Amino acid sequence: MEQSCVAMGKTHLILWAMAEEFIEQARSLCFVATTQPNSQPGWRKRHQNLVTSAIKCLTACVSGESQSMTQLDKAKSRLRLAQILFEETESLERCEDEISKAITMADAIQGVEALDIQLQLYDLQIQIYMETKRFRQAKNIIRMASAEAAKHELHAWKYQFCLTKAKLHFLMDDLAGSLTTLGEGATIAEKRGDYDVKLAFWILGGQYSLMLSNWDQAMFFLQKLSPHMGLEQIHIITPNSGNPPEEIPQPSCESRHLRVLFLILFIFCMLRSGNVAKALVALSALQVGLEETRPRDGDDLQGIFKVALRNAQQTSQQVQPMTLSIKWMSFSQVYTLTYLLSGICSKADMTNPAKSQQYLAEGIKVVNREFNVNDYASAAIYVRKNQQWFSLLMLNMLLHLADVYLLQFDHASAEETLLRATYWCKVCNVWDTFKWRISLSIGMLMHLGGKLDEALTWYGICMSHVESSHKDPEGYDTKSIALINAAIIYCGDRHFDLQRVKSIQMEVKSRYPSSTMTPNITCALHILDSWTVEGLMLARQHLLESLRLSAALQNTQMRSLTLLLLGNVYLQTHDDQAEKMLVTGYLHALKTKNQIVAAAAGSSLKDLYLKTSQGIRASQQAQQNKVVLDVVDQAFQSTLMAPLVALSKAEHDSTSSGTK
Repeated sequence: MEQSCVAMGKTHLILWAMAEEFIEQARSLCFVATTQPNSQPGWRKRHQNLVTSAIKCLTACVSGESQSMTQLDKAKSRLRLAQILFEETESLERCEDEISKAITMADAIQGVEALDIQLQLYDLQIQIYMETKRFRQAKNIIRMASAEAAKHELHAWKYQFCLTKAKLHFLMDDLAGSLTTLGEGATIAEKRGDYDVKLAFWILGGQYSLMLSNWDQAMFFLQKLSPHMGLEQIHIITPNSGNPPEEIPQPSCESRHLRVLFLILFIFCMLRSGNVAKALVALSALQVGLEETRPRDGDDLQGIFKVALRNAQQTSQQVQPMTLSIKWMSFSQVYTLTYLLSGICSKADMTNPAKSQQYLAEGIKVVNREFNVNDYASAAIYVRKNQQWFSLLMLNMLLHLADVYLLQFDHASAEETLLRATYWCKVCNVWDTFKWRISLSIGMLMHLGGKLDEALTWYGICMSHVESSHKDPEGYDTKSIALINAAIIYCGDRHFDLQRVKSIQMEVKSRYPSSTMTPNITCALHILDSWTVEGLMLARQHLLESLRLSAALQNTQMRSLTLLLLGNVYLQTHDDQAEKMLVTGYLHALKTKNQIVAAAAGSSLKDLYLKTSQGIRASQQAQQNKVVLDVVDQAFQSTLMAPLVALSKAEHDSTSSGTK
């Protein structure tokens, strides 16, 4: 065969075959090295050599003057060379040069095959423009390419350019434009019977809405999607939707990958809306779905999955692809993200803190291994992006783990974890991104350790840092949490300032339209309202609402505090429920290691027993209180590790100089 090709002057066919063989070997090597850690020592160097060999083969094709190579052959060669340069290297300038030359060739050729090459070139050119943030150029090419695809009724390409255009609008923070484009794509897909493609457009609409903090829009997409996912337990009925509509059979989602993506989106939205019970149901389904979508080839590994097109046609004039390829998160990213989601779902319930701690600690081990051992992508450009992604995931896991330790009153472990998070920030050069979140955690560490002046300083750093981060929902909420925590300090004896508390309440409430405030923040504001309102009856109403919300959120810490405050209100109104509330709050706080609330509830119980002439019970309670107070005193007397002290001083100095 090789001799025949050489004899006919078609050496380029051999070079094409060799290039594809080298790339196939490179990707197979990457797949094995990634799915079987430590099985291929030194694989990166071999992988690089294989990619280089493929590039040399294709370079020989485009630089040769073979008479047997048609213009179409040369355009194909440059297209393939540009694809490999983009996917496997960071040579974007050379890649663009090859694309420009190939487009010039393809424009001069007639025929369906040339059109397909031309559209592939446009698609690759758009990706480069988006990668380099040349959005205007990308928009122009999308418009031209979409017109060509529509003119020749190439539906797979029409879908592809709809997805690309929607992503472009998203990158430009234009959610309305993104959703309009996705809606157009979904309409086309529904008319053609490509129901999974329609669901893919909806899922992306929900994802973009979520990432740009439009929670109502994200919930709207979840409502549309849930009937198609075959999970009765997670159907969504909004408060304004009235009675459930009459059941209409909906086509079920056939793509397992799409179901996994939907579940991730669903869990994020349920956690945000405070519906932990549904988030846990979806989490169980996600863990099962992961097993069903384990990667079988290099595309699966990199998160490229295919959605079947029901009405793709093949004619003598043109070939319609039978599937639409969609790039999302890699399997490894979804797998490790599930650890984080599992830890967050379990974090609020401190009756079983080991569960959340185990998920997060194990997830940190997995991410650390993935970050240091495997690149999870064959291309240098994807290597860098994956390392960035994993570093951000690692930091989120560390900070949530620090929260778990704080909730358990384990200050030493919390400090150590925060130091690890700080180290990762510095190593990965993302300190400015995570500074606000670390500031909040250190402020909480100071707060729970009784160092209230230092806590206020750190809450101030957090608030000043995220002032302009309104596009980041977690950052925006973090400022609100810092404000609320500062208000709690101003409610106490050492820094009592009721006017300041009321001012903070107004500021937090003004930051949210009523539909966007999270239930956790709403619950915390009800607790603050119970301190600032006039009249015990109004205070009780706020606390009863806080009790209801904390139960729905499965937030045991908030529940303990609410029971304590409710017990004290009943104590002042001489209500028979006072002892019941205080005992429940005391036992609940002990069970969840909420030592400060336990100490306060125990003190109120002792006073109640003394007031009602129950001397023996008062004496017993006093002895129990001493054990709790010893733990609290030990925490208050603890000193910060030297590196954290240095960090504290540096941040305080930088904030002060910035203020000046």
